Amino acid sequence: MQSQVLFGEVLEVINIKNKHWVRVLCSWDDELGWMDPKHLYFLKEKDLPKIKGEKHYSLELIYGIISDKISIPITIGALLHGFDGINVRMPFGRFQFSGQAFSPGEGSLTSSMFIKLAHKFINAPEMRGGRSVLGMDSGALTQLIYKLLDIELPRHPPAQSSIGEDIGFLEQAEIGDLAFFCKRNGPISHAGVIVGPGSVLHVHGRVKIDRLDQQGIYDLDDGRYSYKLRTVRRMIKLSSPEEQLINSET
Repeated sequence: MQSQVLFGEVLEVINIKNKHWVRVLCSWDDELGWMDPKHLYFLKEKDLPKIKGEKHYSLELIYGIISDKISIPITIGALLHGFDGINVRMPFGRFQFSGQAFSPGEGSLTSSMFIKLAHKFINAPEMRGGRSVLGMDSGALTQLIYKLLDIELPRHPPAQSSIGEDIGFLEQAEIGDLAFFCKRNGPISHAGVIVGPGSVLHVHGRVKIDRLDQQGIYDLDDGRYSYKLRTVRRMIKLSSPEEQLINSET
């Protein structure tokens, strides 16, 4: 498995091999692959504007959107089109969603809010190619956390490490920065999110928090270093709760 698509995400169909396989291009990260067309709802180009607009994402780990006829389970990060607080207006029908949702346009994001979002993924199992709380890899973790902020990242750590602002020293890193790692002296193959001084959220067996220093990730379960630090990048500047209060008073 190369990757996964979450509910509500938009794809472009590149090629139709037969009734069992279609080649698709993911609109948010340009990931290219094959999938079963039974998992898709096919839109005409004229219908695309109907699913544009303000984005809302499910914050529930696993939840259901419900209509009079069916219930569809969705995971955190699923895109809720046309969400008004109750109703979800998908191209194939109207559903109700009573769980917690988040819109990146609802105000400035503080570091404490970011940590709450990131912590929702803790203990999700590791699965190569996975992209949900039922199983994910390190590139999916960083991509999904930033997806909730409406920031599109590439799918895999090597490509993610080429964007954003380079942070010269680990001591200058802030909550929300992304750290990239390698095994020994190999190419970048792993990513994590800095969630505090000397703390990184990443995927190693499961989504977990380990210790981070200039050498790399120190695995608190195994008592040894698991990945070597290569670079730290800043994709977003978060405000502290104090800064947000000052700005609102001003």
